[in-house]
Amino acid sequence: MKKEFVLLFLVCFFSCTSGFLSFGSDEETISPTPEQVAICRNEMYLNQILPIEPLGYKLLGSGIDDAIWFKFKTEEKNISEYFSKNAVNTDNFKHDFQMFPEDISWWDVENKKFFGGNAELPNVKFMTIAIEEKTDYNVVYIMWHET
Repeated sequence: MKKEFVLLFLVCFFSCTSGFLSFGSDEETISPTPEQVAICRNEMYLNQILPIEPLGYKLLGSGIDDAIWFKFKTEEKNISEYFSKNAVNTDNFKHDFQMFPEDISWWDVENKKFFGGNAELPNVKFMTIAIEEKTDYNVVYIMWHET
């Protein structure tokens, strides 16, 4: 009985440490690639034709559940044009919304008030969205995660 337990333990240990249970990688950049932007557009239900300038991307993909932080700038001022209307409801968004600060240098949300809120997405995924409204453009911060 003891030999079977030791053998089972060793199999589990080597499986976990050899990459057998590897989930993915972590990535972070202030110059997201077109592929990373495409991931955000799909997972975050962003309007596929919304003109954006990506400013930051962070993926935590090495765990069981993924999380993505995405920051972009857009000259589109009509917030209802940002997301797929079938998946993201912005009706409950409010002014004076606060976003959680993170240990990410380009995620500069501390002590700022936004227009924003939380959105529940299909397939048990969620987003926190904060929009910094400027005169000529908006800066959008999205923290997406699955559970």
